[in-house]
Order: sequence, then structure tokens, then C-alpha cells
Amino acid sequence: MQKPLQLVFRDMKTSLALETFIRDRVARLEQHHPRIIGCRVVAAMPHRSSAGARSSPKAALELTVEVEVAGRPLVVVKDAEARREAKDDQLSVVTHVFEVVERQLREAWGDHNKRGTTRQIAEDGTVPVV
Repeated sequence: MQKPLQLVFRDMKTSLALETFIRDRVARLEQHHPRIIGCRVVAAMPHRSSAGARSSPKAALELTVEVEVAGRPLVVVKDAEARREAKDDQLSVVTHVFEVVERQLREAWGDHNKRGTTRQIAEDGTVPVV
């Protein structure tokens, strides 16, 4: 990447394990997609009020990943895992978000499709199905 990874922890304590896992996932993205210019990851723990804590499940971790690819629109993926579903497993949120990012990069900006020709991306950012 031309720009260093921007990793932000918002409203939560920095976790070395979570940071290491995110850095590994970004490195894997960069390895498979060398045209990535930069990446920004924001991990946040949303605030829960005492009144709303019982009535609606809030997210255990919200993760936003923004990927810059040379000459392409910004790829942004956001996800949150409900507290009941997460069971303190923040890595599952990270895994899910990076799988979506990988799929979007592979589908929209892959170098070649199955026939070996270059994909054409329309101005609205869509990839025509051939």
C-alpha cells in the first residue's frame, strides 16, 4: 500500500489481539489485490444507555473498513454483531467484514474474469454480467 494502514479504536480500549488480527487481514487483502492504495479500519464499541440496554440488543462491535484502490471508487463495508450473537467474539465480526471486502474486490475489480478478459466497470460502479 502506498499509504499506511489507519486503524482507529473508538469508544473502546485498544486490544492487541484485535489489532493484530485486523493487520493480518489487511495484509492478506494487500497480497491478493496489489492495486490497493490505502486502508482505514474503525473498530467501535457503541454506547449503551441503561434504559435501552434491556429493550433492544446493541452491537458488541461495529467495524468499518474503507479500501482505496487505484482508479476505482472507495470500497466501504460496515457491520455490527449483536451482543447476543457475538458472545464476546469480536474476531467473527472482523472475519465477516473482511470476507465481504474481499468478495467485493474480487467481483468488481478482479483483474480477469473466467474467460481471461478484462472486466469493464460502468460509470455507476456496477459490473455488467456477461
